[in-house]
Amino acid sequence: MLISRSVLLVLTVTLGAPALPAQAPNTYSQLVERLKSGDRTVDFTELRMAFTETDAYNGMMMGIYRQLWNPLNAKDFEGALKVVDAVLQRNYAEPNAHMVASIAHAQLGRQPEAQFHRFIAEGLLRSIMSQGDGKTQETAYRVIDVSEEYAFFRAMNLTARSQGAAAPKDGEPIVDTMTVIDNRTKEERVLYFAVENRQSLAKKRAAAAQAPR
Repeated sequence: MLISRSVLLVLTVTLGAPALPAQAPNTYSQLVERLKSGDRTVDFTELRMAFTETDAYNGMMMGIYRQLWNPLNAKDFEGALKVVDAVLQRNYAEPNAHMVASIAHAQLGRQPEAQFHRFIAEGLLRSIMSQGDGKTQETAYRVIDVSEEYAFFRAMNLTARSQGAAAPKDGEPIVDTMTVIDNRTKEERVLYFAVENRQSLAKKRAAAAQAPR
């Protein structure tokens, strides 16, 4: 089954066509090239933060989430990989894309590719979980896009049941309050995510630049 025209149309609009003009190598592109070349020493938090400094970052990748998973759930593995390729050209730090790529390649019998994308997906998820524990607003997991929250849920076998968002203060992240169900134990719990944006990240960079060294 081929990927539907509607999905391709949405991707064209959402991901931005034509592609961004070529630019001199920056930290993000250098980290991506290192990953693609097989370098397993890349710092995934550095990769995620470097992406937020590119023109492609807008904190609105959530619209791609279902487009990634729908063809995979329909067992259209080649179609899923077409969506993955389009997403990764724009944002190589999108964990859902690497999760879908790993599963699709595995189903198509391409184990080296499956393992490669699984390594990246796990690295990105570890990066998310390394910043906070999600138990309170003060210790919220720090994400650069809501789509990272849903990658976390899939990896942890959780289902989102409801969502609440606190109005952000000027230059601060939005705090998402997520009620989730553990699909293994059927237990309900609440997790907190601080969703960064251009303004909150700019404020952090300015503070870091002014800090005494």
